Amino acid sequence: MQNSSKPLRASVRRLSGAVALIVAATAWPALAKPVADNLDVGKTLNVNVVGQIVPRCEIQGGGDIDFGELTGGERATALFGLNCNVPFDLGVTSARGGLAHVTKPQGEGPFAGVLPYDVTLTVPTLRPEPRTVQASFSSADHVGMLSSGDGIAAGGGKIEFRTRQPAGAGLLAGQYTETLTVTVTPRV
Repeated sequence: MQNSSKPLRASVRRLSGAVALIVAATAWPALAKPVADNLDVGKTLNVNVVGQIVPRCEIQGGGDIDFGELTGGERATALFGLNCNVPFDLGVTSARGGLAHVTKPQGEGPFAGVLPYDVTLTVPTLRPEPRTVQASFSSADHVGMLSSGDGIAAGGGKIEFRTRQPAGAGLLAGQYTETLTVTVTPRV
């Protein structure tokens, strides 16, 4: 008889294990709860995803250009870095209206004290296709502006200078200086 009770105990153990498994399986959905109260239970799941790109607009470069002997018609090019991920305007300001004599910008006698120049700004942009914007200014106007329209910067740009012919009997002897300021203004 001892042999017959072993199979009975094994059957009871299997039966109680099966009952426990059935109870756990039926109780599991009742124990499962949404992670947060605002989550819906159904056939779809929505996940809101957000991000951002911080607007930036900066210019770098500058330096000195030495035209040497000023006779008119001198040319020079300056490159600059431009990093704008938004549309922008470039403002140009001539401090003295041209290359001006250090001590006598008004000139003396028949000799001029200012040598005007022309400036051309060229900047590659993306809109999303590549496009180059360009504008020309005279130093005699003192100010100018280049707009990227709806484009953003696609790298750097260049400034091309060309001096004009001196007025009157030519230029007064001496040193000439000028500061051209280029300012970037983002349009966000």
